[in-house]
Amino acid sequence: MSSVNGTHKPPEVDDISDSSSSKSYETREPAARELPPLQAQSALDEFDQMRPLSGDLLGSFDLVAPPEQSHQPFSLEIRTEQLFAREHLQVVFSNPTLLLRFTAFLSTHRPRSVPVLIYYLDALKALRAIKYSNAVAEALSPIPGHDFTTPSVQLTTNPVLEEKAAQAFDALVEDDLPAYITHMYIQIVSLSISQRITGTLAPHLREASEGLAECFVVTDMTRPDNPIVFASEEFNRTTQYGMSYVIGRNCRFLQGPRTNRSSVRRIRDATMAGREHCEVFLNYRRDGSPFVNLLMIAPLCDSRGQIRYHIGAQVDVSGLVKDCTDLESFQQLVMDQNNRQSPHDNGLDDAQKKDEFQELSEMLNMGELETVRRFGGKMHRESYEEEDDVSRNGAPHRPRLLLKEPTADPGLSSTLGARTSGKLSGIFQHYLLIRPYPSLRILFASPTLRVPGILQSSFMNKIGGSQRVRDELTSALAEGRGVTAKVRWVSRADEEGRNRWIHCTPLVGSNGQIGVWMIVLVDDDQGLSRRWKQAPPVGPHRGKVYGGSRDGQERSGIMDEYTLGGASRSGSIRGDYMANHQHAHRHSGHSASLRSSSPNS
Repeated sequence: MSSVNGTHKPPEVDDISDSSSSKSYETREPAARELPPLQAQSALDEFDQMRPLSGDLLGSFDLVAPPEQSHQPFSLEIRTEQLFAREHLQVVFSNPTLLLRFTAFLSTHRPRSVPVLIYYLDALKALRAIKYSNAVAEALSPIPGHDFTTPSVQLTTNPVLEEKAAQAFDALVEDDLPAYITHMYIQIVSLSISQRITGTLAPHLREASEGLAECFVVTDMTRPDNPIVFASEEFNRTTQYGMSYVIGRNCRFLQGPRTNRSSVRRIRDATMAGREHCEVFLNYRRDGSPFVNLLMIAPLCDSRGQIRYHIGAQVDVSGLVKDCTDLESFQQLVMDQNNRQSPHDNGLDDAQKKDEFQELSEMLNMGELETVRRFGGKMHRESYEEEDDVSRNGAPHRPRLLLKEPTADPGLSSTLGARTSGKLSGIFQHYLLIRPYPSLRILFASPTLRVPGILQSSFMNKIGGSQRVRDELTSALAEGRGVTAKVRWVSRADEEGRNRWIHCTPLVGSNGQIGVWMIVLVDDDQGLSRRWKQAPPVGPHRGKVYGGSRDGQERSGIMDEYTLGGASRSGSIRGDYMANHQHAHRHSGHSASLRSSSPNS
């Protein structure tokens, strides 16, 4: 509604609704307040939607970040080959501290290999002397006017000596390096197993150590091919082979394409000779996955000294090999190879590399160094004072002597001769094999426990102390459950006994029944034996004890306080000994807690 002259007139009320409904689409927001698009235009929108792409964009199909290409995937087979390689021993010889440890091991445990070590070191010294003489000869420059200096000096070589030195080094690599590595791993494993049995292992390591001391087999040498006659449940879990497959077969079914043949030869020779032996080598499970096996074998002899069977204890040490645990030389080798550096260089740059004379000087012994100290550089001195090996104060200079009694190492018997001892290494040095319930008679014993009359005696007669502990231990053995218990071990020389941990593992035969028990004994280092405890006051009459009788001491819990407890998978019995011992004076009688399960659970 406009006026005649074109001026705007406010609409009536009735016209407002009509005009607003018909012209509301004309209202707009300012251009600066427009909403942004919900989706941004991608690079694919620039192309024709119907035209196929000539190539994929980088990362267009990746769901997760791709792995780094610089690091190759870990291979236990390759790592094991590195462990026993020549380069590993070369790293040992390049470090004086590591070489001293290796030499001390050979002197103590493998004295027959010491002459080979000395032969190699002397041959290496001669080769380095030749190398130094060639370096001096190469430095000779021609002198003008003297024709005899013009032809270059021919370098000296000794291929025969080089070949002999290489053969000596190969002998150390083949036999002594594996023995050294096995010795180191036995120390590590023995500590872990001892802490697990005694309940002192760290909580975060307990789950990883389940079954660590329960992988055993018994083989029969009198049968063809030395087959397995008994095996533990943990052996089946570790190897993934069922009991029906294992029983009656030789252990060689665990070998694979990269199993060290020298290790197999050493095990076979030791078994045929009736010697105990330890070896670290690569085995394979049923699914083909590799694992590093620490094998400890020993012959089992009857009361007449005749070998009847062989006992084999196995520990999976793949984690130690993967992490290079407690092997500084192996850690250095892996680090060098990961950095694509030669083991001979040891990670040194050109400025730190040794010259020929420095390499030769490192090979000199104390007598040769003393000669260098006295006469070195004599031709280059302006004046030489003859001292006659006398110091300034007039006292002769003589090295200090070290005198000590020769000590017999308990592990030396396995290398000095073929005498049968039946000893297992490390934590397994104290063991028994007993018949299943109800007999529970001792069939075989380790040399440390083999005393007159122990064979064919009752195992329970060795268990003293609380009757409740004896009853629960007997019940667990009768039910076929793995048992770990702290008991008082009784002997003829010590009727009161001393505290020991026993770790019992059943070994099953072809009929699925328990054929023998493997008992591992571990000394209790936490507490003192009763013989070392403070004696009660004694009256004027001999034997009269004030303060109560022996029975009263037992009732008060001072002397015989035992605990039993359980473990998850192996069915072990273990308890908190220290907690119960602290409450021994508060409660009368003996307290014990039983938490056990079947080994198949």
